[in-house]
Amino acid sequence: MESRWLTLGFTSGALATLSALVVAAPARAATLQYWWFDAQTNQLVFTTDSQVQPRAQLLANPTRIVVDLPNTQLGNTNASQTVGGAVREVRAGQFDRQTARLVIELSPGYSLNPQDVRVQGVRPNQWAVQLPTLSQGAAPPSGALPAPTATANRVQGNTGTGAGSILSGVVTTGDGFLIRLTGTAPTPTMQITSDDADNRFAIIDLPNTAVAGNLRPDDLPNYRYSILAWDVAQQPTNPPSTRITLRLGPTSPDWRALRNSSGVIVLPPSGVPIGSISDEPAPLAAVPRTPPPAQAAPPQAQTPPPTPTPPPTRSVETPALPTVPNGRVIVAIDPGHGGRDPGAVGINSLQEIQVIFPISLRVTELLEAQGVTVVMTRRENVTVDLQARADIANRAQANLFVSIHANAISMSRPDVNGIESYYSSETGRRLAATLQASMLAATGMRDRGVKQARFYVLRQSTMPAALLEVGFVTGAQDAPKLADPAWRETMAQAIARGILQYIQQGL
Repeated sequence: MESRWLTLGFTSGALATLSALVVAAPARAATLQYWWFDAQTNQLVFTTDSQVQPRAQLLANPTRIVVDLPNTQLGNTNASQTVGGAVREVRAGQFDRQTARLVIELSPGYSLNPQDVRVQGVRPNQWAVQLPTLSQGAAPPSGALPAPTATANRVQGNTGTGAGSILSGVVTTGDGFLIRLTGTAPTPTMQITSDDADNRFAIIDLPNTAVAGNLRPDDLPNYRYSILAWDVAQQPTNPPSTRITLRLGPTSPDWRALRNSSGVIVLPPSGVPIGSISDEPAPLAAVPRTPPPAQAAPPQAQTPPPTPTPPPTRSVETPALPTVPNGRVIVAIDPGHGGRDPGAVGINSLQEIQVIFPISLRVTELLEAQGVTVVMTRRENVTVDLQARADIANRAQANLFVSIHANAISMSRPDVNGIESYYSSETGRRLAATLQASMLAATGMRDRGVKQARFYVLRQSTMPAALLEVGFVTGAQDAPKLADPAWRETMAQAIARGILQYIQQGL
């Protein structure tokens, strides 16, 4: 999956596309499933049911950011959201028969620099528009804008001169990666290391190698084969050397680097088939990390200074939960399984009920703290049949129903990971999409999509209903998270936030 930034240009008249993501146009019309503006982080997130090619621009009088989604229809989503403060309103509409439009309108007197607005492709069907801190004053004049760049990869110090070989690019192959070099390919050295936060890195040093002056971050692989980011840096040595730092995903193997006739190949360890290494989905607002220093420097005249860590683009603090409109709102929370039915059992004998029951209780607490009346289908580890669960929600005349589960597959498939949300009728589609987007934004887990299914509790509930699968107890990536109380708190916050956003959008 490829993720790029869009930059905004400033215009004062008719609409004009100034920059767009290079993604193949979908074969059929997409549907805008969900959008929400988070005032705490100054970020608009929106999701479609298939990949889209957004176009963004900044317009004046009033100052507003316009994001057009070609070949996209407005789905069953909210039409507007009053924000307050520097952002007056965010709204969605059908601009013409083929184009859905999202508009972020600033309050009178506020402006922004268009080059500080970033539109990030999180996934082919999910996007985030990140606004900077907004200030009062006149809008800046238009001018030349930098080209879009990838979100996590970096290329630094590239001159393309003074060395025996030139690094011209990196391509993904059926076996791993090929680092393309012209000239005399050097013998690479590689180290696997980690920092205090248990982030793992593979560091490849290429002596007597410079980086081509026209190499861009976009020319490097994006999230392929469990590698989260490529950092290519030409070192200020004499002659130049190049250090490539790979930030590894949680399930990445310990890669090896070998010289061949075309350059340097990067392969998994012997005995690890490339087909067993899955791609990593791009995290929301991905920020490159600075790797720890390697244990041994390359055989060069001097050791390069460490790369400074860029400032984070988002607060690491959990933003406050949305408020709900005045009036009685009833939400039915259904912790799946219970009693004699523990649900799925996965890695290290992790049971589904050990995961979903504490999440469900915490979601209830968070909603009740926001003034929502919550009806739980069970508050203890007891057996409740499917019809009784639906009856509890129906008798309470709940406004919406959310059933919380954890997924499982064969223990021989630890590569299957991710979250998914289900709905049965169209009345539950927006609820499922809102909850899926909220969970993805909070956790960065793999997106297995929003799907329609005829689950009994969804079919028998008379209100908008969704069933959530918060991860796989059999997944190598998911199981450790599901067993972690801190992660379960994050998931509970995400589910509660999604429910409150759904309520704010209108029941």
